[in-house]
Amino acid sequence: MTNPVRGMKDRFGDENRRFQWINDKGAKIASLYGFDQVTTPILEYSQVFERTLGDSSDVVGKELYSFEDKGGSRLTMRPEGTAGITRALISQKLYNDLPQKFYYSGPMFRHERPQKGRLRQFEQFGIEVYGQSHASSDVETIELASVFLKSLGLNSASLEINTLGDNASRHSYKAALTEYLSKFTDKLSEDSVNRLSTNPLRILDSKSPQDIAILENSPVLSDYLSDASKERFAFITRTLEHMEIPFTINPRLVRGLDYYQDTVFEFKVTSPLLGAQQGTVLAGGRYDGLVEKMGGPVGVSSVGWAAGLERLSLLVEDDKIPLSVRPIAIIPVPDRNGGGGSAFSAESKVDKNTPSVMALHSHAMSVSAALRAKGLRVEFMHLTGSSSSKSQLPKQLARASKMNASHAVLIGTDEMQKGIVTLKDLDKAEQERCTFDELARALSAQ
Repeated sequence: MTNPVRGMKDRFGDENRRFQWINDKGAKIASLYGFDQVTTPILEYSQVFERTLGDSSDVVGKELYSFEDKGGSRLTMRPEGTAGITRALISQKLYNDLPQKFYYSGPMFRHERPQKGRLRQFEQFGIEVYGQSHASSDVETIELASVFLKSLGLNSASLEINTLGDNASRHSYKAALTEYLSKFTDKLSEDSVNRLSTNPLRILDSKSPQDIAILENSPVLSDYLSDASKERFAFITRTLEHMEIPFTINPRLVRGLDYYQDTVFEFKVTSPLLGAQQGTVLAGGRYDGLVEKMGGPVGVSSVGWAAGLERLSLLVEDDKIPLSVRPIAIIPVPDRNGGGGSAFSAESKVDKNTPSVMALHSHAMSVSAALRAKGLRVEFMHLTGSSSSKSQLPKQLARASKMNASHAVLIGTDEMQKGIVTLKDLDKAEQERCTFDELARALSAQ
């Protein structure tokens, strides 16, 4: 098979530069907030995700890439970053030195229907905070997300927030919601009927039209919040207002993973560049019970978010991405019969293995190495075979132009013997001879 696996793709050139630029922006901004980078394995024991994401989530129920290895261990390719980083916090006993603040980036894997902005292998940038329980850490996490998106030029991203409340609040609300929805089991979608007995809160996130219609008159979670949950959410909303971060309270927002509690939020962008129902570009929330659920100590709070790079890449305007550094082409030009004379007058066949041509090649490669040592991007134009230098030079210059080189450095035997080069400005079609020091100064000034 010569095609990539369905839902996975190859990336080249400008697309890779867009992804790297987004990652670099995220890393720079996260570091200003005191975050350090973390990397975790792509493969984890399946239990890491099956225990944390929840049996009622679509990720565990339908989307995990899991298999048994040759040793009989059941492994899963990570579908998201939080569970693996939490596992690392526990296995490395980092909970003994809290708080811990991490940012990460890398590929995730979910076996879902590919759409624009949604692939089966996709890239995420995200942050995780452990050991900070005050509601102000929720606000700071949201603030960081807002600053990150604005740094990408996505000023129109709208913030939706909600609270799922504490354990007591969710328990009371689940009971009321289940009682209400049980009256409509013959009208709910199949997925929602199944969730009714596992996690009815997930029904609030349904995109099914018949479910949406039924939910219009369902109980609202805010009516079941404990006093502590109300005070926490009020602090968050007031502080966001004070910091002039606009938001909308969405009482139906629950997020798709079972480990969330209290604050949940999403940043959305309405754009025809995104597929249907793919407007969420960054999302997260609080999950204070996750460390304990995975076998760590009790009472370690955690909050974080993740952003999808595929969707962000579609939205970022081209003029935001720095242009690729233009290369400098180094072109050795063998002389007639490998002898002396101008590098540009040869017409006869050239044997690329003659001592003089080999010496010229070595000299030209040394010039390339010296320019690279000065931080310049260099493309060495290797000889293409036994042909005249007169016929090779135009082809090499054409190749240099095609790769968007700014200059070509032409080196023949005469130049080598005199310790000079011919520098050709490919934009202006002008050339001059100069020493290596003059060459380095001229190119570094570009």
